[in-house]
Amino acid sequence: MPRPCLHFHLADFVRPGEAYHFAQTDLTAGNAARYHDHDFHELFWVKRGRGEHLLNGRTEPLSAGRLFLIKPKDRHHVTGSDAAPLGILNLAFPSRSWAEVRRRYFAREPDLYERSPADRAWPLDVRAQGALERWALRLATSAGRPRVVLDGFLMELPQLLHEPAHGMKPVPEWLEQARSALVGPEQFAGGTVTLARLAGRSPSHVARAAVRYYGQTPTMLVNAARMGFSARQLSETSRPIVEIALDCGLNNLSHFYALFRKRFGVSPRRYRLQAHPTVRG
Repeated sequence: MPRPCLHFHLADFVRPGEAYHFAQTDLTAGNAARYHDHDFHELFWVKRGRGEHLLNGRTEPLSAGRLFLIKPKDRHHVTGSDAAPLGILNLAFPSRSWAEVRRRYFAREPDLYERSPADRAWPLDVRAQGALERWALRLATSAGRPRVVLDGFLMELPQLLHEPAHGMKPVPEWLEQARSALVGPEQFAGGTVTLARLAGRSPSHVARAAVRYYGQTPTMLVNAARMGFSARQLSETSRPIVEIALDCGLNNLSHFYALFRKRFGVSPRRYRLQAHPTVRG
C-alpha cells in the first residue's frame, strides 16, 4: 500500500511580502513533519544530532555537517533521535527565485537541483559551515525576509557546495562523530581532552586528523562547537550571557566575547537583539 503523502504550499509558511521561509528546528522521533512533497524549492542542513532522511523511497542516516537540496516533487520525511535530537536549519523559497538567480548569474553551469537525489547531499567543510552560520543569522533576522537577502544566499550557494578536491579523503566516521558529540556543558568543560575521549584516540592522533581533514586544530573545533551552543542559547533563551559563557567552559568573559565576535561578527548582546524579534509562536 502506497505511503500517504501530504502536499505543502509555500503560501502557508510565509507572510505577505516575504520572499522565503526560514526555520531552525530540533527534531526527535515524535515531532517530525509527515511524509510530504511541496510546490517550492527547499534546502536544509544539519548542525547537530542524529536522524534519518527518507527521500523518494530511500532512507539514509543524518549527522551534523551535511546539506540537502530538495526539489518540489521530491517526497521526503526527516526525523530525529530522542537521544540526540536533530538540529536542522531549513530554507524554503519559490522555484522561480532559483530559476531567476540561475539565469542571471550561472546559467551555463549545471543546475544543482537537477542532479540525482544521491548527488544532492553535500558534506560541509569548516569554511562552508562558518559561512552558513553567518547566512543563517541574516536569513533569520532580516526584517520582512526580503528578496535581496534570498538572492544573496542563492548566489553564494554554488560556491559553498564546491566539489571536494581530487583525491581528498572523506572525514573518518570516528572523528565526525566525536565532533558532532560536542553539544553541551558536559563536553565543553573538558575541552580538547573530551574531544579525544569521544574519539577514542590519543590527543595527538586527534590533532593530526583534525588538521588533515578539517584544516582546524582540536581547540578550534571545540571553540566552534562552543560558539554554536552559545548562539542557540542567546537566540532561544533569556539566560544571562555570563551563564552561557560558563556553560561553554569559558571562565574568562572577555575571551568568550572575543571568540563569539570572531565567529559571528557581532557581540553576544547584539546577536541576541537581532535574533529575538524573529521568534514566532
